[in-house]
Amino acid sequence: MSKKLTFLLIPIFFLLSFSLIPNLSNAAQANSKDPIMMAYYRTWRDVTMPHDANSTLPDQNVTAMTDIPDSVDIVSVFHYVNPGTDQQKFWNTLKDTYVPTLHARGTRVIRTIDIREVWNVPHTGTTPTTAEYDKYAQQLIDTYLTPWNLDGLDIDMESSLTAKQEEMAAGTFKALSKKLGPNSNTGKLLIYDTNKDNHSLFKKVASYVDYLFIQAYGRSASSLDNTWNTYKTSVTPQQFLPGVSFPEEQDNNRWNDTVEPYETSRAYSYAKWNPKDGQKGGMFVYAIDRDGKQFGDDTITKTDFSWTNRLSNSMKNN
Repeated sequence: MSKKLTFLLIPIFFLLSFSLIPNLSNAAQANSKDPIMMAYYRTWRDVTMPHDANSTLPDQNVTAMTDIPDSVDIVSVFHYVNPGTDQQKFWNTLKDTYVPTLHARGTRVIRTIDIREVWNVPHTGTTPTTAEYDKYAQQLIDTYLTPWNLDGLDIDMESSLTAKQEEMAAGTFKALSKKLGPNSNTGKLLIYDTNKDNHSLFKKVASYVDYLFIQAYGRSASSLDNTWNTYKTSVTPQQFLPGVSFPEEQDNNRWNDTVEPYETSRAYSYAKWNPKDGQKGGMFVYAIDRDGKQFGDDTITKTDFSWTNRLSNSMKNN
């Protein structure tokens, strides 16, 4: 074989080789790296929000979204404010400052919405048509993602749905999967978060989502094995992320996930836990602005995010 022919065949060989490599989903690409640290960021405690946006406490807000440490890979805009709250400064800052800064670090920014937003599909007939599902899915994207250049949707499912509501929720997930999630090839995330074991709606939509977030607040680490066993036929270990909660102010939930000393805490045990079937995809923390607070401390103060950083390191050093 001549050298000229050899050089011609080499690039052809590489082109054919790459063409045979399957397209990896967003989740598969992410999970080829370290476990993910995800955080829920409560918008009503952002420094650009009025202190009483969702609180009766007199303390002024002191945390900015850009204070979140680099150890966080995905952060959710977790939003609720009292009706009539002047919140425009937050949304402007999110678009102009927070999202660009976080993106520059490699942190993805998503939006959490309730399952009610997913099943409440406008339709004229008995059930929505494919076109009505597609239109509504695009409306959700246009409403919650596009104006701020966000990276995906997180659907919060903690409800008991009727058969009709479940049918419509599944239809919207299917429509969303054309634009978001592992089947879309858009790089945009579609995430499902719940406090339930595997249930009928998730079994219908599991193939559409990148990650499953389990709100395992207050549970023992050993209980994660049982929860994982209910899901292992629907998702891979690398899609499974359990989560803990920092204690919110004026909250009666005594999850006690983040009680010092760190090495004996529930949060630490979650960081070290993995399904017997493989490495988990990571973990998440709720109310990251409360990192380091203990139950009963209702003061609003800055945090050094030491728990979040330690949990991230513990997962990576597992």
